[in-house]
Amino acid sequence: MKNLNKNIRDLPQEDHPHSESVLEDFFIHSLKEMYYTECEIDKEFALITNQIISLNLKKILENHYAILLKHKIRLEKIFRLKDEIIDVKNCVTFNALLSEGKKQLAVFTNDPVNWEIALILVAQKLAHYKIASYGGLAHLAIKLNYHKAATLLAVSAQEEEEFIANHLNRIFDAFLASHVEGYKN
Repeated sequence: MKNLNKNIRDLPQEDHPHSESVLEDFFIHSLKEMYYTECEIDKEFALITNQIISLNLKKILENHYAILLKHKIRLEKIFRLKDEIIDVKNCVTFNALLSEGKKQLAVFTNDPVNWEIALILVAQKLAHYKIASYGGLAHLAIKLNYHKAATLLAVSAQEEEEFIANHLNRIFDAFLASHVEGYKN
């Protein structure tokens, strides 16, 4: 790939701005951002896991952590399918979400119940980011005729959707019902 080491902003726009090679570079760049995202979530989860008091929430997030590891393996498989070096690219958008999430959690440092409610909301935001990213990458992979990669990416998007629908939404309602006066499901 001629533009592999360049940032997306540095790609030559005058040389066929709609060419497949530009899309290819964008695809690889975006895969590296997602790998960075998964690696950062991995690190952050290790830092907070001991602060989670609710056994149900801890179990849900630990189960999701196992899914995160599958996402990383899938991304690594896609890199190998493309004969690309497994690498990360700093993702400004994800960093902003993570930074905001840390600020929100810091508000409740001495309030474990509300800290866990905030943690659920932060997890939802990060999961929605991942759904959008994996879903978009799956569509781009189809456009580039990388059907195996598209399938792997679509599975990751689906797992995030199921995580929100089957776990986060339910536990969020349960937390609010048991800890917020006047809350009704």
